[in-house]
Amino acid sequence: MIAHPDTVVAWIEAVVRAHAGRPALIHDGVTWSYRDLWSRAEDAARRLLAGGLRPGDTVGLLGANEPAYIVNYLGIARAGGTAVPVNDRLDGATVRILLASVDATRVFVGRVDAAVRDELAETFHLLPMDAGDPVQRRGRLPVVRPGTPAAIMLTSGSTGRPKGVVHTQSTMLHATQQLTSAFPFRSDDRSVVFLPLYACIPEQVLPVLCTGGALEILPRFDIERVAEACTRATTFDAVPTILSRLIEHAPREKLARLRWVLFASEHMPVTLLHRWWDELPGVETHQLYGMTEVLPLSAAPHPLLRREPSTIGRAFPTTRLSVDDGGELIGASPAQMVGYYKDEVATKAALGPDGAMRTGDLGRIDERGLVFLTGRSKDIIISGGINIAPAEIEAVAARHPSVERAVVVGVPSERWGETPVVVAVPRPGRALTADDLLSHCRSLLSSYKRPTGAGLIDALPTTGIGKTAKDTVRKMIVDGKINVVRV
Repeated sequence: MIAHPDTVVAWIEAVVRAHAGRPALIHDGVTWSYRDLWSRAEDAARRLLAGGLRPGDTVGLLGANEPAYIVNYLGIARAGGTAVPVNDRLDGATVRILLASVDATRVFVGRVDAAVRDELAETFHLLPMDAGDPVQRRGRLPVVRPGTPAAIMLTSGSTGRPKGVVHTQSTMLHATQQLTSAFPFRSDDRSVVFLPLYACIPEQVLPVLCTGGALEILPRFDIERVAEACTRATTFDAVPTILSRLIEHAPREKLARLRWVLFASEHMPVTLLHRWWDELPGVETHQLYGMTEVLPLSAAPHPLLRREPSTIGRAFPTTRLSVDDGGELIGASPAQMVGYYKDEVATKAALGPDGAMRTGDLGRIDERGLVFLTGRSKDIIISGGINIAPAEIEAVAARHPSVERAVVVGVPSERWGETPVVVAVPRPGRALTADDLLSHCRSLLSSYKRPTGAGLIDALPTTGIGKTAKDTVRKMIVDGKINVVRV
């Protein structure tokens, strides 16, 4: 009897056996086959074991996108270790705190600032991201089991005490299987990777590798390079802010070569979806909703989005989604974290009585099982004691024909405690003033939801994966760095 693969390692190994000669990684004109990828991952694993790695040890990964990043991620797993990807935009002191919080003593370091490297060298054993020295292959690698920790994803490190979200081989594999069952991943896919690898491995890299597709790796998001890569590709993974920039600035004929795109991580304006469909009718759009702690929660494939563009889809068959009395979405899944690393208090606080995860998102589920987001609990603006969901105002702002992208944040108000302010990026070549934006929003909203200020900005600040950084926008308004007109 053939054993069914029950870990990410075993699943990819099965793909390697079946498709050893197929392209797996493509970077700067160089192609690595699945055989190459798996062989290099074994070398990485043996180097770690020769250096004293023990089962479950945490190993950091820090650097820009490159094939060696994926090789070492898989090498850590094959050695029985736990990969800890870290945001390469952080300063050295923050990276050191994050890695120390999960007891890492080793870190693979790629292209980073010299100051960051120097800071880490004082505390950690630094490993080169792209090591090419030969390795002795004696004996078998450790057996990796479903319950073996696979990765720790770091969250909240910039705003509070860092938390390490622990996922096992089993939870990661289940997430991958959920994604490949709901979205059209195929073995002939060529997926462009421009989101940072520290963030996109679970939702892009692993599903592509587990279905035998190829990954073309770009160092970062760049409109011209992404558009050119799309002429050779079938798909990519993005966030709505990036889709907005591509549809506004990239040549349509290059994007039109794609078969489908997947997006997640932030609210998708319905107007942006309609524009994508109008201008790129042959490119399917698929939406994923999830969180670091419960990787996928719901899926909205292209046909569903065309019928209901404001939904985030239905829960996966193996996922349970509900809404509590306060309007917060609660989810449970076999793809759920096993907990926060060595933090039982935070783990218990994040879970409901039945062990389901509190998402922090507000929403509703209709009689068809369709899920709709109404906002983030932490983003809710409390103005005069009334809760206002920024997403409702953002949706109205996005309907203005001269608005490319809009965001709404709450700012301090002596009268109301907090009041909503809308900030927008004008579409190139379109006339837009802050007064026009403010009048547009106020004319279409109930009195208590109307923004009391509006401002324009050339580009919204973003996080490392391209999501709008609302905290930064709020600070820019408070510091006077965005000119705001008020009623």
